[in-house]
Amino acid sequence: MIVLVLDSEAYDFDYLLWESSEDEILARGRVTGIGTRTAILKHRVGAGSVHQVVLDLPDCRTTLRHVLASIVDAKIGAIGSVDEIGAVGHRVVHGCSKYTEPAVITDEVISDIADFADYAPKHNPYNLQGVKAARALLPDVPHVAVFDTSFYVTLPPKAYLYGLPYKYYSQYGVRKYGFHGPSHRYACERACLLAGIPFGEARVISMHLGRGASVTATDHGKCTDTSMGFSPLEGLVMETRCGDVDPEALLHIMAREDLTPRTLGDLLSRRSGLLGLSGMGTFEDIVAAAKGGDERARTTLEVFAHRVRKYLGAYMLELGGVDVVVFTASMAEGYPVIREMVCRDLEFMGLKLDREANEQLVWAEGEISASDSDVRVYCIPHNEELIIARRVHQAIGG
Repeated sequence: MIVLVLDSEAYDFDYLLWESSEDEILARGRVTGIGTRTAILKHRVGAGSVHQVVLDLPDCRTTLRHVLASIVDAKIGAIGSVDEIGAVGHRVVHGCSKYTEPAVITDEVISDIADFADYAPKHNPYNLQGVKAARALLPDVPHVAVFDTSFYVTLPPKAYLYGLPYKYYSQYGVRKYGFHGPSHRYACERACLLAGIPFGEARVISMHLGRGASVTATDHGKCTDTSMGFSPLEGLVMETRCGDVDPEALLHIMAREDLTPRTLGDLLSRRSGLLGLSGMGTFEDIVAAAKGGDERARTTLEVFAHRVRKYLGAYMLELGGVDVVVFTASMAEGYPVIREMVCRDLEFMGLKLDREANEQLVWAEGEISASDSDVRVYCIPHNEELIIARRVHQAIGG
């Protein structure tokens, strides 16, 4: 069976085409700049070269039409007809406590995704646009939603409850949910495979360090804690998100700046984090400036690494030790300096980095722990779409 996986966001659109019998990725791509006349579609078949084109893409449905056209194109396509697609998988960020497994999309599921937008207003509405566009253009195949939050169904109450009056949990669902589930699952499973340790027998700490960032602890195949919470704001300092902040500090800022809840939300989600701390435009700029001696840029990276290390240490304690540590997503994959800063001076915890191996591994898969390290450390390129494809195949009886 051929499965098409879609991840629709506000301005971006990721896709993957997967064939089940050989567990093979046939094609994948990314669209950026949706809503503009200069959107960029990057499409790649197998291990071939990337085909790039600039397009006028006003909305999600138009974007998907061009994606499907690329997939079946005579020169750059991977299949002969869209009729070969047997199912479509959709990444959906928030499934609340209701969806603990992939769900075949019905009118009820669509209604729930829309309702859960209250919990993930910057994600679920755009995920839903992708679902509606795909069902309109590919109406004769099953569509399956795979929820980020479903990976965290095994969180115990001690990990997901906040220190708030219990009624806010029981009446309004205010609790930790966790995100980046498919990414953490793929990174954990792949690292354990490379380490020769069954995932169901390992203690794993995974770090998804991309534009959004989170750390997750997994014990014998079950997630026990994660840094993101009720929303993707909690936890690490991220590219533009603040991470953990004293609520009293936020009340203080609101009063001083006369902010509304909406403008405060924009400040915390879009104007904070690494870019807010550094005043720079991209993470690449921050790393380059830090290497050039810029003190503010260097401090920004130290703040980021410090927060990651705090969660790493806390989860090591919670797990009673760790067998595998794994880095994934863009900031970890492309910048060895980040991995080195996170793992520095952790020999007392049994974690020792091979500095030469770490420096040489950029945008690639491999082990970066020293031969005498008790903890195996890996960098795994993120591939959440592949996990989604496999789970879709299982959900419809594969």
